Amino acid sequence: MSDRPGPRPLTFRTPAEEELEAFMLPVWRNFGEFGPDAARVEHERVQWERARAIGALDGDEWVAGAGIFTMDLTLPGGAALPAAGVTMVGVAPTHRRRGILNEFMRRQLDAVAAGPEPVAVLTASEAGIYGRYGYGLATRGLRLRLASAHAALRPDAPAPPAGGRLRQVTLGEASALLPEAYERVRRRRPGSVARTDVWWRTHVFADRPQDRDGRSALAVVVHAGADGAVDGWATYRVAHRWDDRLPDGSVVVEDLMAVDDAVHLDLWRVLLAHDLMSEVDVLHAPLDDPIRWALADPRRLRGSEVTDWLWVRLVDVPATLGARRWGAAGRLVIDVVDAFRPASGGRFAIDADATGAGTVARTDAPAELTLAAEELATIVLGGVEASTLARVGRIREDRPGALAVADALFRSEVAPHCATMF
Repeated sequence: MSDRPGPRPLTFRTPAEEELEAFMLPVWRNFGEFGPDAARVEHERVQWERARAIGALDGDEWVAGAGIFTMDLTLPGGAALPAAGVTMVGVAPTHRRRGILNEFMRRQLDAVAAGPEPVAVLTASEAGIYGRYGYGLATRGLRLRLASAHAALRPDAPAPPAGGRLRQVTLGEASALLPEAYERVRRRRPGSVARTDVWWRTHVFADRPQDRDGRSALAVVVHAGADGAVDGWATYRVAHRWDDRLPDGSVVVEDLMAVDDAVHLDLWRVLLAHDLMSEVDVLHAPLDDPIRWALADPRRLRGSEVTDWLWVRLVDVPATLGARRWGAAGRLVIDVVDAFRPASGGRFAIDADATGAGTVARTDAPAELTLAAEELATIVLGGVEASTLARVGRIREDRPGALAVADALFRSEVAPHCATMF
C-alpha cells in the first residue's frame, strides 16, 4: 500500500481580471507554448471575455481553463443565431483524468442554457474529444492547390461582373471595408460565425510576424460591385521559392469570400495572375467551391487535407432548429437522446411548409427517427445526410421512409463552411 497522499480537491471559479496570465498558463502549455511574451499576453487580454471563463485550481495554482466568446452562427436560410463560442480549453498534463473537462463542459452548457444562446460552437484541436459532450462535426473544408500555368478557365465560365472592379488595398483600408462586407457575404454560407471588431483586429489586421509562418506580410485584394460596395475579397501571403534562380512561389490564401460565384471566379483570376508564382494555395475552401468545374483542365486542381472545422452543440433544440430554413415541406418526429445533458434531449416534431418555414416543438407522438445529440448537431447545417449516418449505425429509422424525409428537410443548398478560427 502506498503512503503517497491522494490528490487535493480542486476549486472551480471564474478568474479575476489580474489573473489572466496565470489562468492562461496551463492552456498555453497545453498547446506547447511555454513562454508567452508580453505581446502574446496582451493579444489574449483584448479578446478575453473574463466573465465567461472558468478555470480549475489546485490550491492556488491554475491547472486548467476554458472560455467562451459571445458570437452567432449562420443557419441554412441566412438567419444568424446567438451562439456561445467555446475556446481556450486546456488541462495541465499533471491533472489529467480528474474529471476537469467534464466539469467544464457541464458548467458551460448549464450557463449557456440559462442565457440567450440556444447553441454552442467550437473548433476542436482534437476531433475525438467533444462528441461525448453532444458536439457534432457540422462543417468541413479542404485545401485547394492550382498550378497557375494550367489554370485556364472554360470559355463558358462566367465573365467578370459588369461594372465590377478589383483592387489591392492596404490593411488600413481593409479594416474599413472587410468587416461590413463579411456581414453581407456570410449570410449565404451556413456555418459562418460572427467576427467581432476585436477578432478582425487581432486575427487579421494586426498581422503579427509570428503568425506569418515564414511567408510575406498579409496582402488584400477586394472586389467592388457597380455600386462601389465591396462584395468579395481575398487575404493572402506570398511564399517565395527560387530553386536554381527560377521563380516557384505560392500565393497562400487565408480568406476567400464572395457574394456570388461570378465575383468568386474573378477573385480566382487575380490570384492566379501574380508574377513569379507557380500556384495558388487556398488553405481552407468550402467543399462546394465551384472553381474545379470552371477549369478547362480540372485535373490540375488538387484537393487535399479535408478537415473538420466547426463543431456544433444544440442546447435548445426547438430554438435552434426553428430558426433555420428547411429544404422541403414535410413533418418528422425525432427522438434526441442526450446522454450528457438530458434536459436538452427529448422528442420533437418538425413541421415545415413549401416556403422552408417551419415550427419545432416538443411532442408525445411516436418517434420516427432516433438519434443522439451529436448526430443532430452533425446534420443541423446540412453538411451530411441523416441517411449517411444511418448507414454506419449512428441514426435509427423508426418509421420506414423517415430517413428520406430527414434528408430532404435538413438539406442545404450551400455546403456549410466556417472560415473563422477562434
